[in-house]
Amino acid sequence: MLPTGGYYGWIEGSTVKVRQDGSQLTVESLDPTLTPEQVSRYFALDLDLASILASIDVDAQLHEAIGRHRGLRILRQDPWECLVSFICSAYNNITRIQGMIERLARAYGTAVGFNGFSGYTFPTPEAIAAASEGELRELGLGFRAAYLQATARMMAEGRLPLESLRQVNYPAAKTALMQCEGVGDKVADCVALFGLEQYEAFPIDLWMERAMRYYFRRQKMTPRRIHDFAARHFGSYAGYAQQYLYQYVRNVRRTASVQRLAYSV
Repeated sequence: MLPTGGYYGWIEGSTVKVRQDGSQLTVESLDPTLTPEQVSRYFALDLDLASILASIDVDAQLHEAIGRHRGLRILRQDPWECLVSFICSAYNNITRIQGMIERLARAYGTAVGFNGFSGYTFPTPEAIAAASEGELRELGLGFRAAYLQATARMMAEGRLPLESLRQVNYPAAKTALMQCEGVGDKVADCVALFGLEQYEAFPIDLWMERAMRYYFRRQKMTPRRIHDFAARHFGSYAGYAQQYLYQYVRNVRRTASVQRLAYSV
């Protein structure tokens, strides 16, 4: 959310205003318990980004992607909020996903205010688990309502210990996530990467398939072959490689393709 002068949101449940001026990050909050360490951790400022980028800078395409988008970091998002958001992403676009999340927060979150900003906290698993599928459908979730309700109940009943999945290996975390209704390969990898610090995760969508053609050329691509290649080629920070390639193929190669098309007509 972006009122004048910065972004408003939540870190570790605390309402914050974040502003960046050059290399300086300013975070304001009324919560005295929010520490600089928590802020640093959320923005992954405690990671040695230069070393991570050096470890994945292994080919010409990724080298250019890093040069174009240097500084990009993977936030440590709240795993529950991350999981819900990606369940809502199925066959959806960003605008509609944002609307679903906003309506969920209004219906089941808590109203908060800070420096003229007003919003709603993200609803707890218990709050969503107590809602009926019909009530969730009324918020515009469609078929995703059943998936979300089932997952919320798993969380509320302790059958999905999301926080502990940070401590297990990547295959185990992904397997656990895929026990949730509506969570397939891509969503599990997204939640593992963005919510559970599983940096080996390599989410695959249409844009990443386009990026991976650089490596496979005329070879057949399947999700399994892409995952195996990413693990070998990029190593333990394959997820960082994925993010740089994703931004590159969407913003740079896409623009170049449009320009080539314009010149040819």
